Parts: sequence; structure tokens; C-alpha cells
Amino acid sequence: MTPATITVVVALLALGVLALFLWRLRTIGGRVGSFQCALRRSSRWVPGIAAYTRDALVWYDVVSLSRRPRHRWDRDELLLEDRVVRPDLRHGGTLVEARFAHHGEPVELSAQAPAFEGLVSWLEASPPGARSRGVY
Repeated sequence: MTPATITVVVALLALGVLALFLWRLRTIGGRVGSFQCALRRSSRWVPGIAAYTRDALVWYDVVSLSRRPRHRWDRDELLLEDRVVRPDLRHGGTLVEARFAHHGEPVELSAQAPAFEGLVSWLEASPPGARSRGVY
């Protein structure tokens, strides 16, 4: 193979991966109940897309080709413990950093205020008796 052929093949593969990546983001982000958020891992925030399903909140890494969520938290076991409201200096508006517990493990999410309000509404709308505690 000539260097030009190799360059074309590599460029086509890169374009294919980019197209797959963008298709994945559009598909996940276009679902009803999906919203942009960040998940705290160790000491840093990792951007992602969360989506409510009937029974769980799922979270996808932004930088990934996987169609499967990286994290899944059962709706009945996801308890809001605390939240801090901050101005969003990058995009305007308000950010909410929230701390949840899921099976006793901490989960920290950060999202725009309207997305967070939707998440709280989804949690509160769980069937009667399914949620026994939590701060709303």
C-alpha cells in the first residue's frame, strides 16, 4: 500500500469513529428525560449525560463509544441528601451540585437547575410507599 492509500484509509476510519461518536451523543441526548450533567469521581467532575428510565437513573460518559450506561442507580434506592446551588459562570444560570446516597454509597451529580428540578420531580413521582426517606 502506498502512503497516500494508508492516509486515506486512516482518515476514513477516523471519520467513521467520529460519526459513530456523534450519533451516540445525539441518540442518548435526544431521549426523553435525558440531561447533561457531571458526576464527581474522586476529586474531579466528569461530564456525562443522565437519563431517567422507569426504574432507574442511568449515566453515560460523554467521551465513549459504548451504548451502555456506565452507572445505574435504582430509583427506589436513590436518596437526595444535600444540594448546593451555585452560579454557572460558564453558561449563565444556576448549577446545582447534589449529593445522593445509593445503597449507602455517595453519588454526587452537578446539573443546570432546570435539569435538577426535573430529576427531583422524577424521584418524587415514584409510586406511593416506594420511597421512605430523603430530602426534597
